[in-house]
Amino acid sequence: MLRVPLNQMLAIVILSLVVGIFVNIIRSDSIPLFAKEIVTAEDLDVVSGEPVSITLDQAKNLFDKGVVFVDARDDEYFKDGHIPNAWNSGFFMELMFKLDSAQTKNGPVVLYCSDDECGSSEELANDLFNEGFTKLFVFKGGWLEWEAAGYPVE
Repeated sequence: MLRVPLNQMLAIVILSLVVGIFVNIIRSDSIPLFAKEIVTAEDLDVVSGEPVSITLDQAKNLFDKGVVFVDARDDEYFKDGHIPNAWNSGFFMELMFKLDSAQTKNGPVVLYCSDDECGSSEELANDLFNEGFTKLFVFKGGWLEWEAAGYPVE
């Protein structure tokens, strides 16, 4: 049985990390080391590009306009209650094709999860953005803020 001393393994791991970070830095399409903070939308009509955060009032305004809402929570939470007509995120590819067939990739989509501590809606928004969707709104207050405001629920 071959035994490699722990210090040699540690040196290899550290060297691999240093090389990986260095290569990432010099690449033109590098992966950010830290996630960018999502910015809050001022004017919903001029949003196009990376996902933006919206307030409860902005979410209600978009809801009243009939914009598609996507619930990023797990199935059991969705079944317990959700914003009316919201779609369950389910399988990503299925959601992506459903959104793409219902509207263009430039159509507005509101994503939400439980509350501002839940990051599922931001992750889903970034995944959809990477697939070409350009008008993505993340309602950080989510289900709990919506329900506490007394807005319609299913």
